[in-house]
Order: sequence, then structure tokens, then C-alpha cells
Amino acid sequence: MAAELFMRSLPNTYKYKDEWMKANAHSVSTLLLGNSHGYFALRPSIIGDSTFSLCNVSQRLEHDFFLLKKYSALCTNLRRVVVVADNSNLFDVPMEEEEPYRVTYYQLYMGYDAHPQLSEYAFELANTPSAIQKIKSFIADGGITCDSLGWGRNYRAEGRDPRNFLPENVREHRFVNWQYTMRNRCYMDSIAHWCQKKNIDLFFIQTPVSSAYTQKANPRQLRLVNHMVDSCCNAYGACHFNFSCDERFSDSDFYDTDHLTDIGASNFSKLLRQSIDSLSH
Repeated sequence: MAAELFMRSLPNTYKYKDEWMKANAHSVSTLLLGNSHGYFALRPSIIGDSTFSLCNVSQRLEHDFFLLKKYSALCTNLRRVVVVADNSNLFDVPMEEEEPYRVTYYQLYMGYDAHPQLSEYAFELANTPSAIQKIKSFIADGGITCDSLGWGRNYRAEGRDPRNFLPENVREHRFVNWQYTMRNRCYMDSIAHWCQKKNIDLFFIQTPVSSAYTQKANPRQLRLVNHMVDSCCNAYGACHFNFSCDERFSDSDFYDTDHLTDIGASNFSKLLRQSIDSLSH
């Protein structure tokens, strides 16, 4: 029990974002949601005043929808929501199947009660490797890897490894089965429906990825992504920005094949702000 309490006392990104929202959500006009593509690519300080990022590594659309609803009562000035919907998260399997320790973080620090209080997801020590990694992270950088507004600040250009762009190291995201594809589509629709009811502007985005990543992706899957996002936007009045193949970004802008460096993120955030502002005038 003492060890579990010690683990819970250590800071992490999930706990930080929950506490920040509880204290400051009333000031947020633009909320950013999504997985690591958004966590590292979307810099709130550049996108606009009163912007905060609730993105996290491996975050599913399921959790995006939960977080949007959870803090909605506190976000009294919310006018705009930006959500990552791309080749990665639209085909994600449930988090329990790939990274169960992250389920624990959502349950303990963000109040997502998808599992019983005495399940394996209710204790950090149920996953020893992640507990050890959390301690190492705390010793190395204090345990919080985002800046004050929720942007993932640790993919620095100076730490970029060119070996990440070798063909054998390029990451792939492929759908496992149609059950999960439609499950994720339902969560995307739920987000869009919620924003429509609240009269909040919604933007689905696909962040830039390298040409090596696109070349290794399944073309049918990419077409399906665009079809699903466009049909959702048409049904609920949302907007779709697809920057995935934007030629203004080169390999030097990426930390690995599908995540931007801090410099790449700054450039992309400026571009996204211009795109959003152009629709507002």
C-alpha cells in the first residue's frame, strides 16, 4: 500500500492536465484533443490565446470524447475544439489490448471509471515495467513531459535520429478488424454531435507525416480515413484539415517519420492557426 501511494504521489502528464483544467478550464476558448500526433505537433501558445492541449501519447478517440464531456461544465468560454483524426487513431484497438498501464492513468488521474475500482487498472503497481519507467522519468525530468499548456516538449530537433527514417524503422498503423474501425468512427461522430449541440466549432485534423510514413501506409486505409472524416464533417457541420502530405514539411521537420520536432511543431501550429483564422473571417 505504501508503494502504491508513493507511485500515485509522483507527478505525470495526466495528473498535471487534470489539475490544470480544474483550475483554469474557464479561461479556455480552444481545446486540443488527440494522440501523440497532436501532443507533439500542436503548440497551444502559438495556435492562439486561451488554448490548452488535452492530447496525450496513444490517446484514443474514446478518451477524447470522455475528456471533452468531463470538463465541458468548467469550459464556460469554449468556442473551438481541434481533434486529431487520422490513419493512427481511427484504426486503434482498445488501449487495454496494447498499453494497459495508460488505462490506469486515465482511471486514477482523470477519473475515467471504465473499470471496477479493484481491477488491475486501478493500481499502478499492477504493471511493474511502467512503474519503473515512471520513477525513471521523475528522476530524469520531474515526470511531466509537457509544457505549461500541455504541449509535448521533449521531441527536440537536436535529438533527432536519422536512423528513424530507414525503411525498416518506419512505423505502420493498420486496422485490425472492422469492429474497431466502426467503434472509433462512433466516438468521432459522438464528438461531432456533442460540438454541434453546443454550437462549438469543430476541426478534425491530420497532422503532417513524412513521405516515408505515407509510402508504407495502406492506400485503402488512407482513402477510408478521408472518407470517414469527410462524411462526419458533412453530417455534423465540422471542418476537415488534411496536412498529412503537405509538401511544406521535409524530413528535417520530423523527429521520427510521423512526429514533428519542436521546430516542426512551431511551423505547423502557425499554419494551422492561419487555416482556422481564414475560416473565421
